[in-house]
Amino acid sequence: MSVAAEVHVHRDDPETVGRRERLGVLLLIVADIAFVACLMFSYMYLRFLNVNGLWLPDDVTPALTTPTWLVAGALVVGAAAFTWGVRQHRAGNVAILPVAALISLVVSVVALVVQYMQLIDFDFPTSDKGYLSAAYSSSMIALAGASLFHFVTAGIANRARLGRYPDASAWQPRLAGYWWLWVAISAVLVGLMTTFLVGSPYPPSMG
Repeated sequence: MSVAAEVHVHRDDPETVGRRERLGVLLLIVADIAFVACLMFSYMYLRFLNVNGLWLPDDVTPALTTPTWLVAGALVVGAAAFTWGVRQHRAGNVAILPVAALISLVVSVVALVVQYMQLIDFDFPTSDKGYLSAAYSSSMIALAGASLFHFVTAGIANRARLGRYPDASAWQPRLAGYWWLWVAISAVLVGLMTTFLVGSPYPPSMG
Protein backbone atom coordinates (compact mmCIF):
# COMPACT_ATOMS: atom_id res chain seq x y z
CA MET A 1 0.00 0.00 0.00
CA SER A 2 1.37 3.40 -0.90
CA VAL A 3 0.68 6.65 0.81
CA ALA A 4 0.76 9.87 -1.16
CA ALA A 5 1.85 12.89 0.82
CA GLU A 6 0.82 16.28 -0.41
CA VAL A 7 3.39 18.97 0.27
CA HIS A 8 2.49 22.61 0.19
CA VAL A 9 5.40 24.99 -0.37
CA HIS A 10 4.75 28.54 0.76
CA ARG A 11 6.55 31.21 -1.20
CA ASP A 12 6.48 34.86 -0.32
CA ASP A 13 5.62 37.33 -3.00
CA PRO A 14 8.55 39.07 -4.75
CA GLU A 15 7.91 42.37 -2.99
CA THR A 16 8.16 40.74 0.45
CA VAL A 17 11.36 38.92 -0.52
CA GLY A 18 12.83 42.10 -1.95
CA ARG A 19 11.97 44.03 1.20
CA ARG A 20 13.79 41.47 3.34
CA GLU A 21 16.81 41.48 1.07
CA ARG A 22 16.99 45.27 1.06
CA LEU A 23 16.83 45.32 4.84
CA GLY A 24 19.61 42.73 5.01
CA VAL A 25 21.91 44.79 2.77
CA LEU A 26 21.19 47.97 4.70
CA LEU A 27 21.96 46.19 7.98
CA LEU A 28 25.22 44.94 6.48
CA ILE A 29 26.20 48.51 5.60
CA VAL A 30 25.22 49.77 9.06
CA ALA A 31 27.19 46.94 10.70
CA ASP A 32 30.30 47.81 8.70
CA ILE A 33 29.93 51.48 9.56
CA ALA A 34 29.75 50.54 13.25
CA PHE A 35 32.75 48.23 12.94
CA VAL A 36 35.00 50.76 11.22
CA ALA A 37 33.81 53.50 13.58
CA CYS A 38 34.87 51.34 16.52
CA LEU A 39 38.32 50.84 15.00
CA MET A 40 38.70 54.57 14.43
CA PHE A 41 37.53 55.30 17.97
CA SER A 42 40.06 52.79 19.32
CA TYR A 43 42.84 54.47 17.32
CA MET A 44 41.96 57.90 18.70
CA TYR A 45 41.36 56.64 22.23
CA LEU A 46 44.73 54.86 22.44
CA ARG A 47 46.44 57.84 20.84
CA PHE A 48 45.07 60.27 23.42
CA LEU A 49 45.58 57.89 26.34
CA ASN A 50 49.19 57.03 25.43
CA VAL A 51 49.59 54.58 28.33
CA ASN A 52 53.24 54.37 29.46
CA GLY A 53 54.23 56.19 26.27
CA LEU A 54 53.48 53.05 24.25
CA TRP A 55 51.28 54.68 21.64
CA LEU A 56 54.24 55.45 19.40
CA PRO A 57 57.59 54.67 21.08
CA ASP A 58 60.82 55.98 19.61
CA ASP A 59 61.67 52.62 18.04
CA VAL A 60 58.46 52.53 15.99
CA THR A 61 58.44 54.24 12.61
CA PRO A 62 55.02 55.46 11.47
CA ALA A 63 53.64 53.73 8.39
CA LEU A 64 54.03 55.39 5.01
CA THR A 65 50.94 57.32 4.03
CA THR A 66 51.36 56.86 0.27
CA PRO A 67 49.75 53.36 0.13
CA THR A 68 46.87 54.53 2.30
CA TRP A 69 46.09 57.37 -0.08
CA LEU A 70 46.53 55.16 -3.14
CA VAL A 71 43.87 52.88 -1.70
CA ALA A 72 41.61 55.81 -0.83
CA GLY A 73 42.07 57.36 -4.28
CA ALA A 74 41.26 54.10 -6.03
CA LEU A 75 38.13 53.63 -3.94
CA VAL A 76 36.97 57.19 -4.61
CA VAL A 77 37.37 56.53 -8.35
CA GLY A 78 35.47 53.26 -7.96
CA ALA A 79 32.66 54.96 -6.05
CA ALA A 80 32.42 57.73 -8.65
CA ALA A 81 32.30 55.24 -11.52
CA PHE A 82 29.69 53.08 -9.83
CA THR A 83 27.55 56.08 -8.90
CA TRP A 84 27.68 57.22 -12.52
CA GLY A 85 26.58 53.77 -13.63
CA VAL A 86 23.69 53.67 -11.16
CA ARG A 87 22.45 57.11 -12.18
CA GLN A 88 22.58 56.14 -15.85
CA HIS A 89 20.77 52.92 -15.03
CA ARG A 90 17.98 54.72 -13.18
CA ALA A 91 17.68 57.11 -16.12
CA GLY A 92 16.98 54.14 -18.37
CA ASN A 93 20.44 53.72 -19.91
CA VAL A 94 20.95 50.22 -18.50
CA ALA A 95 23.88 49.44 -20.83
CA ILE A 96 26.16 51.77 -18.86
CA LEU A 97 25.90 49.87 -15.55
CA PRO A 98 28.01 46.83 -16.62
CA VAL A 99 30.78 49.14 -17.83
CA ALA A 100 30.72 51.25 -14.67
CA ALA A 101 30.62 48.16 -12.45
CA LEU A 102 33.58 46.68 -14.33
CA ILE A 103 35.59 49.88 -13.84
CA SER A 104 34.75 49.81 -10.14
CA LEU A 105 35.77 46.16 -9.93
CA VAL A 106 39.13 46.82 -11.58
CA VAL A 107 40.02 49.73 -9.32
CA SER A 108 38.87 47.80 -6.26
CA VAL A 109 41.23 44.97 -7.20
CA VAL A 110 44.04 47.52 -7.55
CA ALA A 111 43.17 48.92 -4.11
CA LEU A 112 43.07 45.39 -2.69
CA VAL A 113 46.57 44.63 -3.99
CA VAL A 114 47.97 47.92 -2.68
CA GLN A 115 46.33 47.35 0.70
CA TYR A 116 47.74 43.84 0.93
CA MET A 117 51.21 45.07 -0.01
CA GLN A 118 50.98 47.71 2.71
CA LEU A 119 50.04 45.07 5.25
CA ILE A 120 52.98 42.80 4.46
CA ASP A 121 55.35 45.79 4.31
CA PHE A 122 54.53 46.93 7.85
CA ASP A 123 57.76 46.58 9.81
CA PHE A 124 56.62 47.15 13.35
CA PRO A 125 58.87 45.85 16.16
CA THR A 126 57.58 43.36 18.70
CA SER A 127 58.18 42.93 22.40
CA ASP A 128 60.12 40.11 24.02
CA LYS A 129 56.88 38.12 24.28
CA GLY A 130 56.18 38.45 20.57
CA TYR A 131 53.49 41.10 20.84
CA LEU A 132 53.53 44.35 18.91
CA SER A 133 55.34 46.87 21.05
CA ALA A 134 53.12 49.85 20.21
CA ALA A 135 49.40 50.53 20.30
CA TYR A 136 49.86 52.48 17.07
CA SER A 137 51.11 49.33 15.33
CA SER A 138 48.10 47.28 16.39
CA SER A 139 45.69 50.02 15.35
CA MET A 140 47.25 50.40 11.92
CA ILE A 141 47.19 46.67 11.22
CA ALA A 142 43.56 46.45 12.34
CA LEU A 143 42.51 49.36 10.11
CA ALA A 144 44.42 48.05 7.10
CA GLY A 145 43.13 44.53 7.62
CA ALA A 146 39.53 45.69 7.91
CA SER A 147 39.70 47.46 4.56
CA LEU A 148 40.49 44.15 2.84
CA PHE A 149 36.85 43.18 3.34
CA HIS A 150 35.47 46.28 1.61
CA PHE A 151 36.03 45.08 -1.91
CA VAL A 152 32.72 43.45 -2.83
CA THR A 153 31.91 44.42 -6.41
CA ALA A 154 32.34 41.23 -8.44
CA GLY A 155 28.76 40.04 -7.87
CA ILE A 156 27.10 43.22 -9.10
CA ALA A 157 29.50 43.49 -12.05
CA ASN A 158 28.81 39.92 -13.13
CA ARG A 159 25.03 40.19 -12.74
CA ALA A 160 25.03 43.48 -14.63
CA ARG A 161 27.08 41.86 -17.40
CA LEU A 162 24.52 39.06 -17.63
CA GLY A 163 21.70 41.57 -17.92
CA ARG A 164 20.08 40.73 -14.58
CA TYR A 165 19.05 44.37 -14.06
CA PRO A 166 17.01 45.22 -17.16
CA ASP A 167 14.57 47.30 -15.13
CA ALA A 168 15.67 50.82 -14.24
CA SER A 169 13.88 50.48 -10.89
CA ALA A 170 16.05 47.56 -9.71
CA TRP A 171 17.13 48.20 -6.13
CA GLN A 172 20.32 46.11 -6.04
CA PRO A 173 22.53 48.59 -7.94
CA ARG A 174 21.22 51.47 -5.86
CA LEU A 175 22.09 49.77 -2.56
CA ALA A 176 25.46 48.73 -3.93
CA GLY A 177 25.99 52.40 -4.70
CA TYR A 178 25.34 53.23 -1.04
CA TRP A 179 27.93 50.62 -0.09
CA TRP A 180 30.47 52.10 -2.48
CA LEU A 181 29.82 55.57 -1.09
CA TRP A 182 30.49 54.39 2.44
CA VAL A 183 33.65 52.51 1.42
CA ALA A 184 35.06 55.63 -0.25
CA ILE A 185 34.15 57.87 2.71
CA SER A 186 35.68 55.46 5.23
CA ALA A 187 38.89 55.18 3.20
CA VAL A 188 39.27 58.97 3.10
CA LEU A 189 38.51 59.30 6.83
CA VAL A 190 41.07 56.64 7.72
CA GLY A 191 43.59 58.31 5.42
CA LEU A 192 43.10 61.70 7.07
CA MET A 193 43.29 60.22 10.56
CA THR A 194 46.40 58.13 9.99
CA THR A 195 48.16 60.93 8.11
CA PHE A 196 47.55 63.94 10.34
CA LEU A 197 46.86 62.33 13.71
CA VAL A 198 49.87 60.10 14.29
CA GLY A 199 51.82 61.18 17.35
CA SER A 200 50.04 61.58 20.67
CA PRO A 201 49.50 65.20 21.77
CA TYR A 202 49.56 64.16 25.42
CA PRO A 203 52.43 63.02 27.67
CA PRO A 204 52.51 59.35 28.69
CA SER A 205 49.97 58.28 31.27
CA MET A 206 50.58 55.52 33.78
CA GLY A 207 48.67 52.31 33.06
